[in-house]
Amino acid sequence: MTIIRILAISTPFAYLIHCLEEFGIPGGFISWYHAYRPALNKQTPFYYLMVNIIAFIIVSISALTSLFSSDYTAIVVASSFLASNAIFTHIVGTFKTHTYSPGIVTGIILYIPICLTLYIMTYTQNLLPLHTLIIILFISMLYELWNFYKYMKKTKSSQINNRLV
Repeated sequence: MTIIRILAISTPFAYLIHCLEEFGIPGGFISWYHAYRPALNKQTPFYYLMVNIIAFIIVSISALTSLFSSDYTAIVVASSFLASNAIFTHIVGTFKTHTYSPGIVTGIILYIPICLTLYIMTYTQNLLPLHTLIIILFISMLYELWNFYKYMKKTKSSQINNRLV
């Protein structure tokens, strides 16, 4: 079995371990995230459960696609989104809040290395061209930045509404 296929299998398991870190540690991700982004504090635990179930299904389908075909685009995309989440939510959030973000450890030791290794392996083995990898990288980062933009817009809207009340 090639390293890429092992990484493809590892990605959904890394996601599950990441969810255990986020939600298994007392206090947990939801409390931390609502302190980090208070405008989102109306989102319920059920919302986060659904988001994570959907994401796990997407990551698993991406892994299966890569296992049963010679196209590794899907697993590179999935791992890029996970690594971007680790960077823009967990690492940046930890620096901004000066507190432990549940999920940062698995993001750093699992998501980012899996993603970087997939980029290196698919490029050096000529499985994906450089321009495709660059596009995937930018799209995954833009998604996280778009979420941040939406949050900032929501925060400004909430502040304006609070001033009017």
